Amino acid sequence: MNPGYEETKESEDVALVRRAKSGDTTAFEELFRRHRSQIYSLTYRMTGNSADAEDLLQDVFLTAFRKIGSFQGRSSFSTWLYRVGINRSKDFLRKKKRAAELQTPDDQHGEASLEESSRHAGAVERSSQPEAGAIAGEAQRLVQEALDRLPEGLRVPLVLHELEGLQYREVARLMRLPVGTVKSRIFRARLQLAEILEPHKEQWIK
Repeated sequence: MNPGYEETKESEDVALVRRAKSGDTTAFEELFRRHRSQIYSLTYRMTGNSADAEDLLQDVFLTAFRKIGSFQGRSSFSTWLYRVGINRSKDFLRKKKRAAELQTPDDQHGEASLEESSRHAGAVERSSQPEAGAIAGEAQRLVQEALDRLPEGLRVPLVLHELEGLQYREVARLMRLPVGTVKSRIFRARLQLAEILEPHKEQWIK
């Protein structure tokens, strides 16, 4: 990314934040438009589900709208927004995990049946696509499922660095961790991801 472009974008964000703090909802709507795609990408990678990601996207920006008065500009607005996104995603995943633990066996069976039906429908749909597209779609699904299996402390830095393109120091700033800790967690995440995906590697290596 062009450094000059980034500086211009940040200065524009500063002006929009100033207006939003004074109650200008149009300015906040512009911030939403400018940052929506990056936050959706984050929430989707964290949840692996488009509907959950869209709900979380709305939640993140509603939270940002309520708390924008507390934004003091010590970091860029995008960094602050990422932090809101990470925190809301973590809260969502914890609640989802607790809800799953409270489900009865019958509830889980019914949900599993629905999930299996959805996968079957997806398989039928993919069968009508070109082979390369079907393979790519299957690979993306497997990678996302593998991401979902990573512990939260490893998934977050891996998503931010590998999929969102943030530098180690940016991830460290977002997570409020030393850079060395971030690098270590990303390395461990890569190892675990490779281990999870090992049984499927022959599908892509011909």
